[in-house]
Amino acid sequence: MSDSLPYERFEQVQLKIHDLLKESVTNTLLENRIPLSVADKLARQVATNFDLAQLYLLIEQNIQDTRFPKQRILDRTIVHMFEELYRTVNSPSAGQIDNEFFSIVPRGECLDLFLQLVKEYCMGDAEIEKHTHQIEPIIERYKDAEIINWEAIYASDDFKVYLDGLLTLILSRLRKDQKPIPALENKMPLKYQPYRINSFLNQVCLMWEKQQ
Repeated sequence: MSDSLPYERFEQVQLKIHDLLKESVTNTLLENRIPLSVADKLARQVATNFDLAQLYLLIEQNIQDTRFPKQRILDRTIVHMFEELYRTVNSPSAGQIDNEFFSIVPRGECLDLFLQLVKEYCMGDAEIEKHTHQIEPIIERYKDAEIINWEAIYASDDFKVYLDGLLTLILSRLRKDQKPIPALENKMPLKYQPYRINSFLNQVCLMWEKQQ
């Protein structure tokens, strides 16, 4: 057992897990017709040798490794792209304080559904994996002590090249129609006004086509 006790109430937790582990192992051995005396001895050995401190360290390491899930990093990049596109097609109006992307795609359930449908309709699993892999070295370059410096990333030349490729991929696959992503109005609750989102995407498509 490690001498380092990473959490308070470590001993109480250790005793509880010891009892649960012993009971579970004993029951499993008995179900497999192992004699009670043998099952009890083996269960005690397993529970006694179980290194709870090591388990804590493994859990802690896993939390650190998943603090910035790769999929969420791609999601944030797509959101940033649409924020920039929204500002491009919607000039700020005097007194209009909600003139931003989140005024038509609110954070939470609506944004999650929007990202899911964009990735399904415009990317697919292969492109999602490819673009997730491509952004990893950029993230690592601007990450310090597990904190990502997004402002520095957005300003970097590498990210601008990456974003241009992502934008081209997504916009080239939107349907050239008043409903660029038809599934939006089928799968997104009406309370989020999916037709407004499709209208915005249609504006983006028209603007992008003129620039090609």
